[in-house]
Amino acid sequence: MKKPRRRQKGRSQGPRSSNSPKIPKSGRLNHVILTVNDLARSKPFYAALMPRLGFPDAHAFGPFLGWSSSGGSFWLKQADPRYAGEAFSKDRVGLCEIAFNAENRMQVDSLAGDIEGLGGSILDPPREYPEYVKGYYAVFFADPDGIKLELRCGPVSRSVKRKSWRRPPM
Repeated sequence: MKKPRRRQKGRSQGPRSSNSPKIPKSGRLNHVILTVNDLARSKPFYAALMPRLGFPDAHAFGPFLGWSSSGGSFWLKQADPRYAGEAFSKDRVGLCEIAFNAENRMQVDSLAGDIEGLGGSILDPPREYPEYVKGYYAVFFADPDGIKLELRCGPVSRSVKRKSWRRPPM
């Protein structure tokens, strides 16, 4: 009887056949585009915010405003007039929140102290979130349209590291 092979640490636990494509190691997003109610109102908020989150390069590309780094880009576009004035809700189908990584707690605290002055609002002040994972420290805030954002530092959450996690079937 053949002895079963042990899975290597960090490998996908999902079903794979010999002709399955290789799973990329980077796991990074290339870009995010947010649709906002008033691009002119959102521009100063994001122009001040994005360099502090590691996106120093600003761009205007047709109807889009964007910020980029070596890790990807973040863009804004004006909402279609049919949807003007509609409020964001994290509980509707679509986006719930966007979380950015901080270098340390001081960066989280510093940004939290400035959010309201930039035109945003604090949803949950900086604190530890041990229910996520020990050492997870974050501030939750909203942009001028109420879109939920987060700046966090610390280890990845248990849901990402959980050994029993399995990739959903395709």
